[in-house]
Amino acid sequence: FLIKFFTLHQRATGIRENNAGRIRVETAQGIPTEADILIGADGLHSVVRPHLNGVHAPFFTGQVAWRAIVPAGGNLAPEATVYMGPGRHLVTYPLREGREINVVAVEERREWAAEGWNHTDDPDKMRAAFASFCPEVRSLLDRADEARLWGLFRHQVAPVWQRGRVAILGDAAHPTLPFLAQGAVMALEDAWVLADSLDRAGTVGDGLAKYQSRREARAKRVVDAATGNARNYHLRFVPLRLAAHTALRLASVLAPGFALRRFDWLYGYDVTRDGD
Repeated sequence: FLIKFFTLHQRATGIRENNAGRIRVETAQGIPTEADILIGADGLHSVVRPHLNGVHAPFFTGQVAWRAIVPAGGNLAPEATVYMGPGRHLVTYPLREGREINVVAVEERREWAAEGWNHTDDPDKMRAAFASFCPEVRSLLDRADEARLWGLFRHQVAPVWQRGRVAILGDAAHPTLPFLAQGAVMALEDAWVLADSLDRAGTVGDGLAKYQSRREARAKRVVDAATGNARNYHLRFVPLRLAAHTALRLASVLAPGFALRRFDWLYGYDVTRDGD
């Protein structure tokens, strides 16, 4: 059979539901489409979320992030590494079979005005922000020829994920800070549970309601844990920071894997067994 893709890559601008239970989606290109069910997987600036929850602007989290890709070199670890300091942290991990290193450098700021994800910034500003970090980090940042900068925004977890024949998932429902690297994973988990709930339910409405009830608590826990990581990475109070970092060093020697075991609930979760 043939599937129509004439609305592919068109930006949705509005949603209407009619008395027959059909959903009409208006697009920026002026080509409306109708469907029996609408799933809004349209991210932080979702058009579907306000249809269910009203209009609320995303709030600035007080964090900005630079991203740069640099040539590999030196003695960087072959896995993801976090470097922490007061009010800022930096994450590195290898790309392209270790030939390059991805750098994400996060700094606390009080204000951020610009929208969007892809602002070019002077790498010297990133280097200045992390000038007090260890020589390994400074050497890494010296290899950055360009950097992108964006402000980290999010909503609260949406109180309403579904109504009638409309639902949201992923960042449209529960945007999170990136400090657990779980944004895309959570969207995939949502999608599996949504499909499973619809498959098991007698009606679309019952399936969508079950989907939210199965996913909401875990989504909130992940969002809260990512926010907690932001605080832990950026400890400013010197005695507390020294105590926390000393505990991490001791744990890495005396009980390797201890830090990761704290997140067994996250990384050991099997979404395909949810609801069994």
